[in-house]
Formats: sequence, C-alpha cells, structure tokens
Amino acid sequence: MAEIVDFIVGNAVFALYHQAGHMMAMRYGLGPADEETADRFATLTLLEPRSGAGNQTLVDAIDSYRLAAHQQGVAPGGHATLPDAHSVDEARASAIACAMAGSDPDGFADIAEAMGLSAPKRMACAESWRKSVEHWKSSLKAILRPAGTTGPALPIAYDPPVDQDVAEATILEDNHVLEEVAAKLGATYDFAAPPKVRAMHCGEATSRYDADRNELVLCYELSAYHGQLILRDIESRS
Repeated sequence: MAEIVDFIVGNAVFALYHQAGHMMAMRYGLGPADEETADRFATLTLLEPRSGAGNQTLVDAIDSYRLAAHQQGVAPGGHATLPDAHSVDEARASAIACAMAGSDPDGFADIAEAMGLSAPKRMACAESWRKSVEHWKSSLKAILRPAGTTGPALPIAYDPPVDQDVAEATILEDNHVLEEVAAKLGATYDFAAPPKVRAMHCGEATSRYDADRNELVLCYELSAYHGQLILRDIESRS
C-alpha cells in the first residue's frame, strides 16, 4: 500500500508542476508551450534545490512510462498507449533522465544507465542542464522572489470526489499534494495573478492548466491510472 500511495503522490506532484510549466510558458516566455518545455520546468523545479522527495518524484514520472510500456509489451522505440498528451512518453522520460544526469552525473548514474544514456550523451546532458538553468532563471527573473525570502502559498481546492474517486482523493488530500505544490510555487514566485491548484473529477485521466479559470488542475482519474499501473506491477512480482 505504501508503494502505491508513494507512486500516486509522486506522479500527481509531477503532473501539477508540468502544468505549471505550461502556465509559465504561456505567461512569461519560458519557451514554447509544449510538453518538453513543461517537463523541463517541472524537472528544474524538483531539482533546484535537490531533495530526496524531488528525486523520487522524477523517478516516479520516468517509471510511469516504463511501467506502461512494459505492461503493454512495447519494445524500446515503440509507442505505449498513454492516457493523455501530458503523459510522459519514452522520449520525454529520456529527457528527464538526461536532466537528472546533467545536474549530478555521479548521483544519478543509475538513472542514466537504466534509460540507456551513453557516456557521450551524459556529457551533453551536463551542458544542456547548465543552459536550461540559465534560461529558466533569466526568463523568470521578473517574478523570482529574492533569495532568502518566501511568499504565501497559492490557493488550493480539493473538489468532492464521485464514488470511484474516493480512494485517490483521500490519498491526495491525506498526503497534502496540493499544499506541497502550492507552497513551493508561492514561495518561489511572485505571481501578479496567483493560480489556484485544484484536484477534481474530470471525466478523463488527465491534468491541465485552465487559463480561463487560472487553475492548475489534477484529475482524480489520472491518479487512479497511476494507482493501477503500480498495482499491476506489484502483482506481477508476486
């Protein structure tokens, strides 16, 4: 049960930071408002500063693809069926691993090896990581809070779940997932119009940045999908 909870929580945190990346791209010119830019923002957020929880969240995001591909019998270079366009695919899992290896080649050597990153690729990852950090800090300089200061957490909302969402909603709320993301984003950035961080029933397994409502949305169904992924993996080991 602990493994299931941790996997759901890690992927929920990544999904929300990913959607924050879409928001940053749209609002502040961080880069194209595409999946790669959003992943890059999420990865940078989780690695700057480094923490055990941040490291594990990135591993969970990578494993969300690896488990999906394995369970579907997809060979490397193939295409697993994923729940939505924001789900991490093989190329993006490799890019996350590259960023991790670039930030700490020795500390994340096992991740790089697991994702098949060659030695020359790992060297290139270090340079691309340095450039990503510089671009991130430069693009968002206007809203970055001064070092040593923090701001208030963003507003949050856990919408009431429907019957099939109760377990996932309970896991998210008990583990303070929205609070974690809201606290870090609010502490780091001085938003003129702070977004709300919301968990809700959506009718599909996805997450999104709702620009009209100014909300970062995590759907309970996406957490249910991640719960099923890790549950099937656990069952296959027994």
